Amino acid sequence: MLHFTMDGFGGHRSRFDDIRLVQEILEELPDRLGLQPAMPPMLLPYYNGVEPDDCGISAFLFLAGGHLTLHTFSFRECFFADLVAPRAFDVAEAQRAFSVALPTRSFEIHTAERPKPFDAVPVHPEADFGPHLLVNLDGYSGPNDMDGLFALFDELPERIDMTPIMRPYVLRSKTREGTVLSAMTMIAESHVALHIEQWSGRAFFDIFSCKFFNADAIASKLLDALPARTHSQQLIARGCGYRTRRTERAPEHERTKRWLATRPGSGGPG
Repeated sequence: MLHFTMDGFGGHRSRFDDIRLVQEILEELPDRLGLQPAMPPMLLPYYNGVEPDDCGISAFLFLAGGHLTLHTFSFRECFFADLVAPRAFDVAEAQRAFSVALPTRSFEIHTAERPKPFDAVPVHPEADFGPHLLVNLDGYSGPNDMDGLFALFDELPERIDMTPIMRPYVLRSKTREGTVLSAMTMIAESHVALHIEQWSGRAFFDIFSCKFFNADAIASKLLDALPARTHSQQLIARGCGYRTRRTERAPEHERTKRWLATRPGSGGPG
């Protein structure tokens, strides 16, 4: 299973708010990479969140055996993309597609063939955007049908102190090797996803959050909910150094109100 992530910073706010553009990215990218979508894109404009700065668009689609998610943050002028597929694809082409559609001043890319780990990306809560927790499970023995997965994902976000913004989406798809059962919930903090290879007994879970969390506490809850013979987990940072690269709004707010100084009696020109 190939897992690709791309984070972009300092882009065009209007693009991050363009729901038609986000729709096109999710529709066109699988075809460009030779991957099989298993559903149409699901888009969730998000403008009334727990954190006002987190407004933007959350979007996803299931691929056969994987998923594509895209989270844009228009106020923060950044985006975060995840692409998980059961076989290799052209990573450079994926990078080009996102760079053309959502150009940014800087970006970060990470790729790993799970269950092998990503290159170590230490998490620094005081500097980064957020953590991404990945769990690989062998001999998975948790819920393994659509009703069971729906019930699990319906209560899982609150169980791990996250905020759901949709009901779970559960789907069964076919790959060359066999059937994969997948579940996804979009959360205010980003997303929670699980893919179960029903022929191998392996499962792949990940949670990406713009809110920092206690990884050990969440992992303990996850392992109770997703029992398996063995598991491995990894926590990596998304948006390394975001606190120094984020778009600051105070100068912009001041600029947009400069016209006030031109009013009679304001003490400004005229």
